[in-house]
Amino acid sequence: MKNILIICMRGNEMVTIGICDDELDVRDAIRESVIESMKEDSTEYEIREFCKGEDVIKYISSDNEIDILFLDIQMDGLDGMETARKLREYDRMTEILFVTSIENKISEAFEVRAFRFIKKPVQHEVIEKNLKECVIEIARKRGCFLKIKTETGFRKIYSRDIVYIEVLNRIVKIYSKEGNFEYRGTLKEIMDNLEKQLFVQCHRSYVVNIIYIKEIGNKDIIMKDGSIVPISRSKYKEVMNRYFWSVGEDV
Repeated sequence: MKNILIICMRGNEMVTIGICDDELDVRDAIRESVIESMKEDSTEYEIREFCKGEDVIKYISSDNEIDILFLDIQMDGLDGMETARKLREYDRMTEILFVTSIENKISEAFEVRAFRFIKKPVQHEVIEKNLKECVIEIARKRGCFLKIKTETGFRKIYSRDIVYIEVLNRIVKIYSKEGNFEYRGTLKEIMDNLEKQLFVQCHRSYVVNIIYIKEIGNKDIIMKDGSIVPISRSKYKEVMNRYFWSVGEDV
């Protein structure tokens, strides 16, 4: 058995959500939906509001970051598309969600790698669905990793690469895209050190990465790599809710 120390290395977990629209009532509607949607999530977040594209660029150019940006397309001055283009000069990681009544801008959206289009008038369910998907994507991008001390040195395992974890008789087995690893520890220890957005406990001895779930059956979870992980009756509802939460649906 390898002598392994597990440490979770994280960057800043704060998520900055920007709302840029020249209509106050639209900004209000999006803000209220964001606040309501984030109540079920443990992610810390802040909301920044802008009434014109120029203010977004000024904010970003001052060495600030926006993780998720709800961006109107039709605005006076710098419109949404041009704002997005300039934004990409400073930040290639921001998830942009265009909020618009225009439907002929899809091809331009590919140029700025927009995450999604949201039609006006905005609806809470649509905001919630897309926001949840963005939060999951951001957690994956941020690259939290487990630093494992082995007999020969250290090994870094990114949480986004972990498919599932098994804990039996105080032996933790990590099944990842980069291989399998094990060390002596407890389930509580591993759960305390994993990103809550990505992982869910499905059984007293198993934890799965939500992004690798392919299908949830009555007694088992089928992972995208073909692995089959048991799911207990007591954890079934939580797993279903977390899984469909991650893809923007509710059970």
